[in-house]
Amino acid sequence: MELKELERTYTELGGEVKKFKKERGKIEIGYRIRYSKKISEVDVFAFGLMSGDWNPIHFDEEFASKTRFAGRVVHGMLTTSLVSAAVAKLSGTAVLIETKFSYLKPVRIGETVEVVCEITEIKGNKYTLKAECFTEEKVVEGEVQILLW
Repeated sequence: MELKELERTYTELGGEVKKFKKERGKIEIGYRIRYSKKISEVDVFAFGLMSGDWNPIHFDEEFASKTRFAGRVVHGMLTTSLVSAAVAKLSGTAVLIETKFSYLKPVRIGETVEVVCEITEIKGNKYTLKAECFTEEKVVEGEVQILLW
């Protein structure tokens, strides 16, 4: 299957494809980068397929309704994978080398997640960023380190 055909099928199933665009600006302490995405049913399915994580908390409404979350939730790692999308928008080439996240609240299918990353430390081409994910409220907080050149 060609990439364009996959993209068409993904969007027909409710997935959101955004045009990739590098940000401009001087990268210094305090610099912020953002990325947002609406998480669809097809995103959760595809993440389960790719990761092998078929936990019923993500796929079985009856099961999930009996948990503390009272319904299905998006994979935490799917949510934090959007941090990688934000970091990739930095000018230059960015590679994640370390991540640390705390999951504060669940994300529901159909919610839009906004990622906000802020550069907090620079040592040569190694950058540390504060990373947060939001829906209506903060759902994830953490830190990532990247190499940037």
